[in-house]
Amino acid sequence: MCRVLSLAVKEGVPVNDDLEGLANDIIEWKKLGRRLMENADAVLYAIDKRNDEENEKAYKMLSKWKRAEGSCATFRVLHDALCHDFVNRRDLAEKYCEM
Repeated sequence: MCRVLSLAVKEGVPVNDDLEGLANDIIEWKKLGRRLMENADAVLYAIDKRNDEENEKAYKMLSKWKRAEGSCATFRVLHDALCHDFVNRRDLAEKYCEM
């Protein structure tokens, strides 16, 4: 988790443009996917095999998470996943999830 919790995390669910921007910036998309989805390995494997471009793989994973979680796919959840020690992308949490 983030060492310092931000009090300025956006409310609500990210829109597709937010997810596409993040997908273009995230490299370790599988690590993020494992933090966002339970039993993610089979889903991540399928996404990996069906898509060639890394940013498209990341976008498909984020879209799948958003569809599966609905209103629970919030900026806070995404923020916490990006800040997880295994993902370690506080910079992207700030860029996409904070006000």
